[in-house]
Amino acid sequence: MNRSFEIYSDCQDVIPRLKEIDKDYFVVYNLDRKTFELHNHLQENGTFCLTLPFESLDERAISLTLKTQSFKRDELIKELDAENEKLEKQRKKDILNDMEAIYES
Repeated sequence: MNRSFEIYSDCQDVIPRLKEIDKDYFVVYNLDRKTFELHNHLQENGTFCLTLPFESLDERAISLTLKTQSFKRDELIKELDAENEKLEKQRKKDILNDMEAIYES
């Protein structure tokens, strides 16, 4: 059983700021998982959008929401691809350095 309730206000005004981004957003606190969840009344196939991975509602919730909005999907994918490419290059460089160290010893 999923026990949760909608949050209508908070001390840092995160809820009204989320509604400025999209008037159909609402935040639920999931008692079973002890997490905040962002929902949207107009989303297809249920209202759930994402789990906010923070113990409290603050500016990070706003930033994550802005970053993960569907219209920013292409931008986010490019950002993730660039970061993955950077990590892959560093991994290859580290392997070559390790191989050189082994060869020289």
